[in-house]
Amino acid sequence: MWLCVDRIEGDTVVLTDEDEKLYRLKVADYVALTGRDPAESDVLTAEAEGDRILSAAYDSEETAARKEAARKRLNRLFGKT
Repeated sequence: MWLCVDRIEGDTVVLTDEDEKLYRLKVADYVALTGRDPAESDVLTAEAEGDRILSAAYDSEETAARKEAARKRLNRLFGKT
């Protein structure tokens, strides 16, 4: 499954999955799982059981692809080429 960093609220990282289910992790737990600081819109390949995230790894290719798709959508909306 994938998870996307939706937002960071203080010392909590709020993530969403493909079904828009929310997961919350302490920043320290996020760093322990991924080896990096959280950033909004980062995409993780993850494994979860119930509300608990068992494993997670930063997916640089998926993150870049989603950011590029979002940039293209915004450019179309604002008539930029």
